[in-house]
Amino acid sequence: MTDPTCAGLFPEPDGTSDRPLVWDDRSGVWRTADDIRSLSLRLAQRIEQPGKQLVFLLATNAPETLVGLLAASAAGHAVALIDPTLSPDRLDDLVRDYRPDLVIGTGAGALCQPGNWNVAPSDGVFPEIAARIGATGPSDIHPDLGLLLLTSGTTGSSKFVRLSWAAVTANARQIAASLAITRESVAIAHLPFHYSYGLSVITSHLAMGARIAFIDDALTSPTFWDKVADCGGSHFPGVPFHYRVLTRLGLDRAPSSVTCFTQAGGHLEALTQTTMIAACEKRGARFYVMYGQTEASPRMSCVPSDRLLDKLGSVGLAMPGGRLSIIDGEGRPLPAGETGGVVYEGPNVMMGYATCRADLSLGDTTGGRIETGDLGRLDAEGFLFLSGRAARFAKIAGLRLSLDDMERQLAGLGTVACLDLGERIAVVFEGDVPEGAKEQARTLALACKIPAATFQLRALPEIPRKTSGKMDYARAKEALNV
Repeated sequence: MTDPTCAGLFPEPDGTSDRPLVWDDRSGVWRTADDIRSLSLRLAQRIEQPGKQLVFLLATNAPETLVGLLAASAAGHAVALIDPTLSPDRLDDLVRDYRPDLVIGTGAGALCQPGNWNVAPSDGVFPEIAARIGATGPSDIHPDLGLLLLTSGTTGSSKFVRLSWAAVTANARQIAASLAITRESVAIAHLPFHYSYGLSVITSHLAMGARIAFIDDALTSPTFWDKVADCGGSHFPGVPFHYRVLTRLGLDRAPSSVTCFTQAGGHLEALTQTTMIAACEKRGARFYVMYGQTEASPRMSCVPSDRLLDKLGSVGLAMPGGRLSIIDGEGRPLPAGETGGVVYEGPNVMMGYATCRADLSLGDTTGGRIETGDLGRLDAEGFLFLSGRAARFAKIAGLRLSLDDMERQLAGLGTVACLDLGERIAVVFEGDVPEGAKEQARTLALACKIPAATFQLRALPEIPRKTSGKMDYARAKEALNV
């Protein structure tokens, strides 16, 4: 039976459903909550099946993706948000490993093998829909599974984070409370829809009945701020790259309607933070620094805007209803001030991971608790300060990137070590930088969807090693003086 609340993502009407809700930068037109709900429920009825289905939703920054997400949730299905710009080989691998029952969005038919699918082209109202022949019947998908998001960063991984709709909606409410989102807020939805940060901007505003303006321009586009002014955007979400651009160009480019700036997706250096704090204070705006992972739907902490200066360098307090703690190498809790592994517990934690279709039948394997893989400490007030990563990952432009995976991709060039330098990655070769390294690094950057300038090619006569023979990355950093 179709769920009019769309699994809690779209609360029931409260008498104001005729107010503007979603703005499309292609037309410059607002659609009402009634319009979006009607479209979503009509599409839900069209894709409803006796059993729970897996839907691949080809996600673009547009209202039709929101309608597809709401429709699939209303129909009781599990939705995987897919970046349609992934390479054809990667998309084919995902279809092979997860065998989706439905594929929705532009290009759905092209992604599916002829003869195995019924394809309904877009009719101008609903998107293109490909339905696997013979997909109906008893479901092999766990009843609680709602959303699948790819773990960011590995160039060939098919690993998804498994989330319940309860976790997604819980985090939406947590974020709304932390950022003081109200019905009058207008989200500037310019981050990719399939990216957990971008999705959380949409869900946190939707939960409050606030408006959402879809803008598909890059921040550096000459039309970006004109579109923000046209829609009256009030909440600008960004990753470190965006704030480096903003502080260089000046916040006066943003129209006066923008009164809230939020940052997540990696470490933002103190100088840029203090510049943003001063600029926001001057214009009467608020600036928030947040921390999270896709595994937490995705936000885990937030620094209140009025505490940024006296807690500079912190990523904040745990989300409302969540809890942060620090443990040692044996899993024992550590007191305030001591550094160890960061643990988060809360209603927004994932059910677990999936690497193939069979994993979609699994229930909750985390118990609402995740060890983040980050190192940090809590101060006496419970503010978290991060100091590094326990695992071999870098975080660039909000994407978590496996350094070990990168080394495997580059191993054909010779002995290589990849080192996390914050918003840069040092690619260190033993001996000399080999011919073709620059080109291969550029190809790898393209596959990872990060700027080619992220990679710094370096060489050492010999990469330091531990007595075990494994690379000593700390000593390699010292040898490079970074």
